Amino acid sequence: MPGKPKMTDDERRAYSAQMRGELESVMDRAYGAMVADEGFWAAVMRTAATLADRSPVNCIAIAAQYPHATRVLSSGDWRKAGRFPAKGSTSLRIWTPIRRRTDDAQATAEAGPREAARDAAAEGEGRKVSGFKAGPVFDISQTEGDAYEQPAPAPLAAETVRDVLLTQYRDWYHEDPEQAGGYDFSREAPDAAARILLYGHAWRRITEADAPLPGQHLAEVASAAHVAELILGIAPGPAVMPPLAGIITQDKKPPVHESAVRVIETGRAIAQAVTAAAERRRELVAAG
Repeated sequence: MPGKPKMTDDERRAYSAQMRGELESVMDRAYGAMVADEGFWAAVMRTAATLADRSPVNCIAIAAQYPHATRVLSSGDWRKAGRFPAKGSTSLRIWTPIRRRTDDAQATAEAGPREAARDAAAEGEGRKVSGFKAGPVFDISQTEGDAYEQPAPAPLAAETVRDVLLTQYRDWYHEDPEQAGGYDFSREAPDAAARILLYGHAWRRITEADAPLPGQHLAEVASAAHVAELILGIAPGPAVMPPLAGIITQDKKPPVHESAVRVIETGRAIAQAVTAAAERRRELVAAG
């Protein structure tokens, strides 16, 4: 059976432009929904917490196309895992980098395959990102094949999350949140205590100067805490949509873009710091 004919260079460029245009339309619709639909804003936050290996912008793109995604890879990466796109499934589009060889990399390649292979081992060296294209990916629910166990960190007990957050708050901000807020965290349910502390950490990391519109700061803080809670397995508080509808700037991207990126990066950073500290605690306990 003859294989599918390869596209010419012109056909490939035309196809790439078409896919890029479609993804740009997806992003435009997503940005509009993020300031009009609280449910979609929450879907973006949920996607960002679930797909921690994807950039905030690509989490927005994925949420707009497949809001219940749990694991997203290219068809090539799925095949390496023994799975492949199911018949009839439609790929999702995300932004993927276009890498170009630098002059040094070209000189290395011309020097010989041994030198090229040596230098290719350094990820990112010899190539620089010159732009982005619309690349196809698939959620695990769109694939079939071998059983696949999704990578996941060991779950943390809510008590551990609470204790780590409390220690970090005292060490980093030189303030006791129990005295400042009148809380006795030992009397709170661990999840409730963790939520209060996560909100406090988000408040410290996102300033009102970053989110100046009335109500924007409170919304971003709540949403960043929400992302961290989902990542850490804490029963989450609400993801609050920022009041950014109708605002026009000279930038290509609307203000809600910066807001979402800031919220997602803040929530992820808080969760990552907690996870790293908890792991260090485990290691110290194991070492005796």
